[in-house]
Amino acid sequence: MQLIHRAVRAIGVILVAAAVLVVAAPARAQAVQFDTTHGLYYEAPLRTHMFVYTPSATLTANPSDWLSVNAGWEADVVSGASVATKAGRAYQATQPSADVISTASVHDFRNVGRGGFTVKKDNTSFGAGGLYSTENDYRSVSFNVMARTELYEHNTQLELDYAHNFDDVCDLVQDPNALPAGRLALPSSQGCFNPSDKTRTQHDIAIDNLQGTWSQALTPVFQMQGIYTLQIVNGFQSDPYRSVQLGAGLKAQEYTPQNRYRHSLAVRGNYFMRGLKAALRVGLRGYWDTWNITSGTVELEFEKYLTSAFRLGVNGRLYKQTGAIFWSDDYTGGAPPQLGPKGQYFTGDRELSPFFSFMVGVKATYAVAAAEKKVLGFMTDTKLVVAANFMQFNYDEYTLGGQSLGDVRAYLLNLGFSAGF
Repeated sequence: MQLIHRAVRAIGVILVAAAVLVVAAPARAQAVQFDTTHGLYYEAPLRTHMFVYTPSATLTANPSDWLSVNAGWEADVVSGASVATKAGRAYQATQPSADVISTASVHDFRNVGRGGFTVKKDNTSFGAGGLYSTENDYRSVSFNVMARTELYEHNTQLELDYAHNFDDVCDLVQDPNALPAGRLALPSSQGCFNPSDKTRTQHDIAIDNLQGTWSQALTPVFQMQGIYTLQIVNGFQSDPYRSVQLGAGLKAQEYTPQNRYRHSLAVRGNYFMRGLKAALRVGLRGYWDTWNITSGTVELEFEKYLTSAFRLGVNGRLYKQTGAIFWSDDYTGGAPPQLGPKGQYFTGDRELSPFFSFMVGVKATYAVAAAEKKVLGFMTDTKLVVAANFMQFNYDEYTLGGQSLGDVRAYLLNLGFSAGF
């Protein structure tokens, strides 16, 4: 807890410093940028309907040529239902009247406050920042640092980023002597983080993220980028609400390993076609972790300038992954191949099962920069972005009580606006 308190104080110092620098700097030296985004996500699988609204706002100021400070806020407003109980096909076949599928109502509101600064000298930049996030059953405090340099007449850029999270997740107070098969799922977030509620407890989660990025301009019209990311997670990683049917009359909170190492390697290319006044972007990403999940992603985007200010783009993405080594569609019919320190691991998370997904979308961008006069008399530049995407997920091996989940569809709508002053 002392580490968390120190991190909270550090974030407070960052935000106060950002405000002081913005206010104290001479007005003529400031270049202020305001950005806001709004996202809508709707998903409709077999028996659930999930709706998420995500607004955000960021203010960035440059009191001098060598300093940039920023502060921002974002939120997630979630409503819908999630699958709380997953049963095996064998149990469903022998107990057809059993309540093997249930859904839990989900209503949550996540608030995130963040701030940071970047200092620059010549071709080298250093930055630091932090955030504090709260929701009904989860709290997160994190800090991040960054170092970036440009080489070979700005044609090469190297960047290293590190972040650490101090997270807490709510859970039901369990019998300390109970094996995983005897643990009960959290019925609701009511009473979470309330010291007077003795039926609730909390678990720590520590997350370390390290990312290295190499960006290279190979020609005036072709750029490439390579990114390696390592994430180390230690702590309670089960969904406290999710139950798994282990046998006749035996239902328990899912049980996953405490440690997880996650790796990803991505390569991206951006080619500008002068004759068409268009850009073609291609991305490839590979992922693997210690839970034996591997995945591959292919992304493609084509964007064309219709006027000097207006661009229209189309994009697509393909994704496929394997399942976790301890994931099973039917725990009543046989044990999975990996055991934990207190017995076998078990999970009902569809995101840990093998699945395939694709996404297609369109994006329109309108951007104007002031030449001699400011835009509308007070803005140095402005940009408006509208994007719409359709996603489909195919869970071939995932069933609910013996019934296939089918194709899960999701719809995304994003609106972004930024302005400089």
